Amino acid sequence: GIRLIDTMLDAVVAAGINEIIIVRGHLGGEFDQLLEKYPHIRFVENPHYKNTNNISSAMVIRDLIKNAYVFEADLFLNNHSLIQKYEYCSNILGAWMEKDNDWCFNVNNGIINRVGFGGVNCYHWYGVSYYSKEDGYKLERHLPLAYNMEGGKKIFLEQVVIETFKEEYKICIRPCSCAEIFEIDTISDLFKLDPNYELKLVNTAK
Repeated sequence: GIRLIDTMLDAVVAAGINEIIIVRGHLGGEFDQLLEKYPHIRFVENPHYKNTNNISSAMVIRDLIKNAYVFEADLFLNNHSLIQKYEYCSNILGAWMEKDNDWCFNVNNGIINRVGFGGVNCYHWYGVSYYSKEDGYKLERHLPLAYNMEGGKKIFLEQVVIETFKEEYKICIRPCSCAEIFEIDTISDLFKLDPNYELKLVNTAK
């Protein structure tokens, strides 16, 4: 009975963060209904969402990613206190795993030094990141460069700071637990979160 995006917006509002921007693409008009509950949000359109990764959404707000959180849209946030009004370094949320078969980070002295698909003694990558004012100015320059590189339209925003221009950034890991945030990648993930979505097979054979 709760929209995924509300779990994130409620956390942001509870933290006292008043400037909220939603980048929309597919079925973008559906997000207008959020204005009833959150009248102060504003929308930015991403016309390239069909053929690119989330770097294109970052591109259209690249001048705004300073002292700012960035959320991916497929998250159910169980613990609102993960979002704070103040952060002290650029960081990405991750949960410790002995082995992960999904996107994950490896870390050295608290600094993320690798992102990849699958790993051991790593942190599962959740799509909640924060960028300082200094790093935001760097991103404003680096995003167009990364976007226009070969294959650049298919990468994640976070890969820009961890891979493409890794020498320019020190991105901290901000640890969390898997109970605090839930990522919906598949319909089975949705079933785990809420059994009310259980599919029923109807036999129509006569």
